[in-house]
Amino acid sequence: MQTLVLDTSGPYTTVLIALDGNLSTACILHNRPAEHLHQQIQTSLKTVSIRPTDLDRIGIVRGPGSWTGLNIGITAAKTLSHILNIPLVPIRTLDVLVATSPKPAWALMHAGRDRCYYARHTLSGSKEIHVASIDSIDQQIRMDSSSVRVLEYGDIFQDRFRNDSRYQAVQRLFPEWLIAALKYSPCIDTESARALTPEYLQPSHAEQDIQKKLDLC
Repeated sequence: MQTLVLDTSGPYTTVLIALDGNLSTACILHNRPAEHLHQQIQTSLKTVSIRPTDLDRIGIVRGPGSWTGLNIGITAAKTLSHILNIPLVPIRTLDVLVATSPKPAWALMHAGRDRCYYARHTLSGSKEIHVASIDSIDQQIRMDSSSVRVLEYGDIFQDRFRNDSRYQAVQRLFPEWLIAALKYSPCIDTESARALTPEYLQPSHAEQDIQKKLDLC
C-alpha cells in the first residue's frame, strides 16, 4: 500500500511516502508550507518513481496545530483525495507524539493563554484530547507515577521537567512517528473527507467567549 502523508501542523512541513508501513522517502522543510507543499509532494513522488494515481491513501495531520499550516495541509489532502478518489487518514498531533513510545504516556502541546492540549495514552490506545491550564497539567503528571513517558510538541514544559527523565520535547513530528500514528485513525472515504476540518492550536471563538465569562466570575 502506497501512502502519502502530509504534516503542516507546526514550523516544519513534512511530506513522506510509505510503502506497506515502511518509509520510502521524506521531504522536510522549515516554515512556509504554502510556498513549498505542492513542490514537496511532486519531489517525493518522483524520488520513488510513482505517479499520484499509484497512491492508495493520504494521511494528513489534522491538528492541533497552527491555523495557517493546518488549513493549507488539509485543503491539499482533501483536493488530492477527491481528484484521485482515494481515502484520507486524519491523524491527531498528540497521537503522533506517542505513536512509538512505551505506554502509559502523556502527549502535550501549547494551546495559548497559559493552557495546554493534553492526552494520556494507555496500553489500550489513543485517548481524548483535553485542554487545561499548564499548572493543572503539571500537577497531574507529577502525581502520575505510572506513566513512563512525557512528550511535548514544543518546549513550554521544558524548565518544569528538566530533571525528569521521562520528558522529551520535539519541534517537529518525525516521519517514523507519522507512519506509526496511521493506525490510530481509520480511513474515511472521499465523501466524508469533504467535511474534514482542522483542530486548531488556538481555542475556538465559542471557547474564548466561555473563558471570558469565567474570568469575570
